[in-house]
Amino acid sequence: MYQNLQCIILRSLRYNDRHQIVTAYSRQLGRISFLNPSGSGREAVRRRALMMPLSCVDCTADVRPGKELLTIRDVSRLGGYDFSDNPLKSVTALFIADFLNSTLKTAQADEALFQYITNSIDGLGKATGTSLANFHIAFMIGMQFFMGIEPDCTTYRRGCLFDMADGVFRTTAPLHGKYLGREESAFAYQLSRMTQRNMGLFKMSRAQRNRAVDVILEFYSIHLGNLRDLQSLEVVRSLF
Repeated sequence: MYQNLQCIILRSLRYNDRHQIVTAYSRQLGRISFLNPSGSGREAVRRRALMMPLSCVDCTADVRPGKELLTIRDVSRLGGYDFSDNPLKSVTALFIADFLNSTLKTAQADEALFQYITNSIDGLGKATGTSLANFHIAFMIGMQFFMGIEPDCTTYRRGCLFDMADGVFRTTAPLHGKYLGREESAFAYQLSRMTQRNMGLFKMSRAQRNRAVDVILEFYSIHLGNLRDLQSLEVVRSLF
């Protein structure tokens, strides 16, 4: 049965000489994979241009029970942003797509999550300066709520330690050893207040920004299982 889908592209991998496999997060079905032509024809080239990481597309898919690889048709862009002409935004989009591909491994349809991601894509299109440099951090912090792992920051008190495993602040070190020292715990608490609306107010050095990314990814890995290698991570670290 053919069904209209709105999709956020996460990654594309070569399948054979004729096709690539595209992984996406759809509003209607959650995480899906479908075949996309990889030839040199006009339509194949047009469709590949629409399948860049974090692109939003509208399409019609042949959805059948038990069918893992969907076939799609009538593909068009959904939304107006193309980051290919801005290297900083293009790398940020690639990192976020990598991150989503690793965290949404078996994700079901979630309207609120889909809306958060599409709103974030719109925010990336408008971001400049410090806001752009902090965008990937603010995005990952915001995603914690939708993944059900948001820390309980009401437990913070000055001098406390952040327990990474339980997501709370403690006055003494937990036995499992997965916690931050007092200085980094205070920094983590400050970062927890970052949103895409106020991210431009957070001034950080490159070293601080990279440490924030490392801690956030470690926190996700503790709660959701080790994230697969994010190929774009080192590029983001070098740029921001």
